[in-house]
Amino acid sequence: MSRPRFLIGPAKLLFYTRMVIHVFLHYLLRLLKCELGPTGFVLLLKRLILFLNAVRHNKVVEVDGKYKFQLYMPAYPTPAFWESIEKFIRPDPGPLTVVFSMTKACGYKCPHCYQRNDTGADLDIELLKKTARQMQEVGVTMFDIEGGEPLLMFDRLIELLKAFDNKRELWVNTTGHTLTPEKVQKLKEAGLFGVMISLHSIDEKEYDKFTGFPGSFGIARDAVRQFVDAGIVVAINCCPSAEMVADGTVERVFELTKQWNCSYIQVIHGKSAGAWLGKDDEMIKADASIRKLNQIHLDYNLLSRYRDHPAPAVQVFEENEQHFGCTSGGIDRFYIGANGDVQPCEFLNVSFGNVNEEDFLTIFRRMREYFKEPGCRWLCSREAHTIYETMQENKLTATPLPWKYTKDLLKKWDYGRKTPLYRKMGIYKNQ
Repeated sequence: MSRPRFLIGPAKLLFYTRMVIHVFLHYLLRLLKCELGPTGFVLLLKRLILFLNAVRHNKVVEVDGKYKFQLYMPAYPTPAFWESIEKFIRPDPGPLTVVFSMTKACGYKCPHCYQRNDTGADLDIELLKKTARQMQEVGVTMFDIEGGEPLLMFDRLIELLKAFDNKRELWVNTTGHTLTPEKVQKLKEAGLFGVMISLHSIDEKEYDKFTGFPGSFGIARDAVRQFVDAGIVVAINCCPSAEMVADGTVERVFELTKQWNCSYIQVIHGKSAGAWLGKDDEMIKADASIRKLNQIHLDYNLLSRYRDHPAPAVQVFEENEQHFGCTSGGIDRFYIGANGDVQPCEFLNVSFGNVNEEDFLTIFRRMREYFKEPGCRWLCSREAHTIYETMQENKLTATPLPWKYTKDLLKKWDYGRKTPLYRKMGIYKNQ
């Protein structure tokens, strides 16, 4: 069993010191070989230090000699890490992450599914692999491959995983449904680094009721055990309501998943998307919930009494104005649905085009015209109502909103002020 080890305090400082020295020497050698200019060398170090300062509150998670200091930053010292560091040289680094749906097939009926109203057939496998290779071309280094449930289309999943080069960190978002030890071994051999498994309640009956699938809690628990035993990093996705934040449910999830030897808990506030499109985003109005979630992020990352708990990655903390803001739209992340629609993120049900009809790179460049710099306004929370209203006005029932409607809607969106971190780093300016 490969249990995660968590570094805080002096141990974390020692790790950062060693890593920064390694990066410094690596690029100093490139400077001496004239493969990198002095300006690029200085800019890289400046941007790396600013980035590390932005994630200074995080634990460092170590599994099998690989270290992650931010959930969506590939682990040091893997090839995917070095590929990601290259981005600090460029004025427009390009996206680090994509959430990539490979199938809509799923036996669960979760009420918050952001794909609930998506239509169309799954992409042809050859087009799926071609799109994956093109996403590598634009700089994506961390792929979160999801469904539906990818395990239901296992041969397709393995074929897709094998389409990536070794400079990518590969994750699969799964319920664990139909997982077997044989499948775990094949996933490991295909290069899988980590999995994300949802757990929105620690009560078996409540969880099974939520998913609409009897036994789903036990399936998730057993999947965690199998992946941990195989040395695959496990992150738990938790989507709590304001009530669950207030009543201590989030803390109980941390306690349970500590026993399960999980590495991360990603806390995602409920979004008005998919099955919940048109529903009020309660968390954005619940200041007390946001304050508590911010404190959970700090406490479970920094305090010694929580040293051995999974590292939290709390969205409302990481996406606030002092950190990364909203980086959707291919700035740092984006989403591709199972039918080929390219979206700014999985929680924004608007399409910039479909890879069945146009080349991915054409669609991606179009999307970046509208998402040039990171902003401080959470579009998934603040603009979802405009998507819903547009669908109602045009009597549309399927998501995402087609491009012909999207292009008019985007002109009305308020992206908020530019995220200060990226201004300090000197990237995305005048792009």
